[in-house]
Amino acid sequence: MITRIIVPTDGSDHAAKACELAGDIAAKYDAEVTILHVLMSDASIDQLQAVAETYGADDDVKAEIRELVDLPLEAVAYGGDTVPVMTLVPQSLLMKIGQLITAGARELVSGKGVETISVQIVGGRPADAIIEAAERNGCDMIVMGSRGFGDLKGLFMGSVSHKVSNLSEITCVTVK
Repeated sequence: MITRIIVPTDGSDHAAKACELAGDIAAKYDAEVTILHVLMSDASIDQLQAVAETYGADDDVKAEIRELVDLPLEAVAYGGDTVPVMTLVPQSLLMKIGQLITAGARELVSGKGVETISVQIVGGRPADAIIEAAERNGCDMIVMGSRGFGDLKGLFMGSVSHKVSNLSEITCVTVK
């Protein structure tokens, strides 16, 4: 019997499909759903901008992201070198993005008739954080997208969904 489902989301299209399937399954079995977001610490500024636009971020969040885009340009304007500049995204901004993503995921899941939904936003390496959260919450099933916002590195080093399905003792459903 399925009583607790965890659905990790990064705001990608595959994650949205996973939320919908998790909602369908949970509604059928009267199960609880935990929506999990692992902070997007490795996301590019472009990815954060795309998420902010997709989920209707307020003007303050968009302004924070624009400031991050402008930092390397300012360095060049003041005689900085033209080498790529690593811009650290503040944890507070990553949390705001996570809240936008999980709010959208909650809408998808609740739209399927699920009544018991919890949300968790955590840091860490995505595959490890997903497995740990699933175990900590006593989940019976992990429903996740096969691809997220990750870059090509995932194709060579193994995707998060691949790692989770191979390392977790919990049933994993991967959605395309």
